[in-house]
Amino acid sequence: MPEITRNGSRLFYHQWGSEGPGVLLVHGLGSSGEDWPFQAERWQQKHRVVAPDLRGHGQSEPLRGPVTVAELADDVAAVAQATSVAPAHVIGLSLGGMVAQELALRHPEVVRSLVLVNTFCRLRARTWADRRRVWARTLGLRLLPMSVVARSTARRLFPKPEQVELRRLAVERLRHNDRRSIWWAWQAIRGHNTCERLARISAPTLVIHGEEDTTVAYVECQRLATHIPGARLKTIANSGHATPLDAPNRFNLAVEEFWEQVDQDTSGAGV
Repeated sequence: MPEITRNGSRLFYHQWGSEGPGVLLVHGLGSSGEDWPFQAERWQQKHRVVAPDLRGHGQSEPLRGPVTVAELADDVAAVAQATSVAPAHVIGLSLGGMVAQELALRHPEVVRSLVLVNTFCRLRARTWADRRRVWARTLGLRLLPMSVVARSTARRLFPKPEQVELRRLAVERLRHNDRRSIWWAWQAIRGHNTCERLARISAPTLVIHGEEDTTVAYVECQRLATHIPGARLKTIANSGHATPLDAPNRFNLAVEEFWEQVDQDTSGAGV
């Protein structure tokens, strides 16, 4: 598996395809670059696809202290530059969507277009129920075995009977996470805030929300689409938080239609 070293940390990444426009896939908390199978399989025919393992995830260097989402974005930018995938169509899910926002703000030359999936500009607990969920997750990551956290997370991501295989795979992946790394990544999420800077994002942007997502509320995706200039908002019906996995065909189609429009707009601007 290919890797780079940045500031003394080894960062691994997955890659598929060899020609065509670049695609950069950024995963969520507790996941890895492996968790884009339906996208990699489809897009590698016409694109060069790169999916990093964020620091503290997959095979990349564990986290042994605080990290910020901005620092994770700098890592991703380094991978993009090392692989010559930039400027890329960047897709970020949840934590990956936060990283993608910072990437567009800090390294605009890396981002050809931006797809933000089930993510937010700041973690906000709007109700007492929201506060309970945030504190329950915080305490769970601090105190519970990763096997217990994995089962709980998988049930939330894939609650339907027909999603049993997705749920099983999620448990298998999540339970191998390094506890301290996930704890520090969760703290990075809690400290993330791009709300006042969204208007500075210049990349064409599509915001996708899974209609049945119980992790990120629709209003949070709506806020991104409202404050990023020219951004569009797409809701995927019958989909939860892990839309690229639980509704891959409709997700891929929505992204491809967006890319086509980006290409048309870019072509038109050059006439």
